[in-house]
Amino acid sequence: MKRVIMLICSLSILLGLLPATIADAATVNPKTILEKKFPRERVTVSKSIDLNGDNKKEHLLITDSGNFYLINSKGTIVLIDTNYYNDEDPTFHILNISAKEKHVAITLDYFPSNTELFVYKYQDGTLKKKLSVIGDVGIKLSKTGEIKQLWKNYYPEGGWEIAVANYKWDHKKGKYVGSGEVPR
Repeated sequence: MKRVIMLICSLSILLGLLPATIADAATVNPKTILEKKFPRERVTVSKSIDLNGDNKKEHLLITDSGNFYLINSKGTIVLIDTNYYNDEDPTFHILNISAKEKHVAITLDYFPSNTELFVYKYQDGTLKKKLSVIGDVGIKLSKTGEIKQLWKNYYPEGGWEIAVANYKWDHKKGKYVGSGEVPR
């Protein structure tokens, strides 16, 4: 009887009658999981990392259509955001906020010098946007989560100078707090 049940379960999984399990998410390539669920999507950038300290990797994927997806450690596909287009492929960065907390940062570079930055916190099985800034001159990230935004502060009579805004995660407020010359 036990063999018959195992045979039926195996056939059901092979024929796709049962949903994918956690083991499937861990053993199958995340690109394959996404492209199987969304056949028109093609993954251009991906990164796998354990964001919540459960020793299971979450998968970050950006597609050629500009969609940003998360496949959490349970195998659930979540659309996080759209419109991730730029001159080059977006870049994932992992910010180590503390020993137990990591944030996901994405930079989009635009010719000749603009950089757009989005920072997300892993929360309740998904990613929540916590910061979005543009650096006219550039963005600098430290591994500890400090963000430096270099932007053009224009003079009323013409011309500009580089202004610097610094952002740091505030655990109590649950957001990034800016200091220095923060753009209005």
